Amino acid sequence: MVKKSIPIVDFLQNAKGSILILTHENPDGDSLGSGLALYKFLKKKGKEAYIGSKDGVPHFLDFLPGAEEVIKPDNKFYDIGIVVDASGFYRVGTEVKVGKKIRIDHHIGGDFYGIYDYIDPTAPATAALIYEIIKAWDETAMDKEIAMCIYTGLATDTGFFRYSNTDERTFELAKELVYYGADPYYVYTMFSERESINKMKLIAKVLDTIELHENGIVAGITIFKRFLDETGTTYEDTEGLVNYPRSIEGVRVAYAIIEKPEEGIWKVSLRAKGDVNVGKIAERLGGR
Repeated sequence: MVKKSIPIVDFLQNAKGSILILTHENPDGDSLGSGLALYKFLKKKGKEAYIGSKDGVPHFLDFLPGAEEVIKPDNKFYDIGIVVDASGFYRVGTEVKVGKKIRIDHHIGGDFYGIYDYIDPTAPATAALIYEIIKAWDETAMDKEIAMCIYTGLATDTGFFRYSNTDERTFELAKELVYYGADPYYVYTMFSERESINKMKLIAKVLDTIELHENGIVAGITIFKRFLDETGTTYEDTEGLVNYPRSIEGVRVAYAIIEKPEEGIWKVSLRAKGDVNVGKIAERLGGR
């Protein structure tokens, strides 16, 4: 079988110096899972690799192999910076000092840093692209820990194989990852079934803010900072809450308006069902 040619593989094989892999701020399963998988693989190949996240590792992802090795970016210079599952280095949430910039992502649009970027909007998750990189380089380096990280990215970004980005390719990849040792039950349980009572209280407050628009096609929630104070939760606990309005029958576009810990800063998160491209909506409104 002829291996797929991916420019970033040749580049990394010959790369010298330090490599910093970065998640986007408030990392989700795909960003952290992809980052950790690539980090572990590069370490196995003898590279000086590091993985960084401005916000550290959230509770719902602390089970991932290598989570304890995630650092918070500092003023140190790294020869190569690779941002995963993000539309650009601005999504890292903090300034980083790197030489060569590379982006690995499955989202449409965003910043482009050169021929070594690996961007495929048809991929179900960035984790799928990390797997392709590993297969093109040295599939024998796959192990249980790398498989677990990639599987977590794939499963969480497809809503555990429920979203419209789930296709035959997704299940084929999941099958291969399970072969290498990924445990679907363990990943789902650790990711989805460890909520605190305080998180439940936060959800109750948030659900009370649901609004419907456009005859029920659009639904949204508002998460005020005071909700976090009143329930003893953190900004991390807002991750994924946008899926509640998304689950309402008839809704095609869901949004969450979230007041961030920083004074005067709000975040808007968009999700869709079917063929609605919320990325285009975000771009039109000045976001990415």
